[in-house]
Amino acid sequence: MNHILKTVGILIIVAGLFVGLRYVGSAIRYGCASVPLDNVAGGDDCPPPFVLAGKLAWLVTGASLNPLWNRDAVEVEKISWSIEKANPAITSEDDFRFYEQKIAADVTLKDGTTKRYELGTAYGCKGETKNEITDRKRFFGRVDCYFALSGTKFAAFSENRRFHVERYDESAKDGSITTSVLVEI
Repeated sequence: MNHILKTVGILIIVAGLFVGLRYVGSAIRYGCASVPLDNVAGGDDCPPPFVLAGKLAWLVTGASLNPLWNRDAVEVEKISWSIEKANPAITSEDDFRFYEQKIAADVTLKDGTTKRYELGTAYGCKGETKNEITDRKRFFGRVDCYFALSGTKFAAFSENRRFHVERYDESAKDGSITTSVLVEI
């Protein structure tokens, strides 16, 4: 009987250590951004010892192969914007379609795969890939488009364990903004 209790006690301690390491490793791994942030002094939001401890705990407990609190399924590493002319055949600057641009997002996941998402068209666009954390969202980049009196914005961000690309169209008449979710992973 003592042998069984001792074995069960050791199993409980080992399981508790495993779950504790996994929790600490996951909390640090997902709480700290793995890329430099522009709006955080020093470019990182966690000190290096914490990041190292989180990576070590994550690897020791099986990394992304372990299903316990695994959020790596759709972890986005970076995004790059593709902004090109929508109608290259139109050469007259008097035609408003001359200024129309196609917007696409190339999303690279942690496993190295990249997928292109066509986001539509807009006018007078300029994009930036800037990693920052604002309002509990991790932003990967934005595209700002202004033409005449209206404006369009695209934003790529992670919120609540999901990756989103949204489009915001501002009305020239009343200034109201219409939000469209274009990509959700």
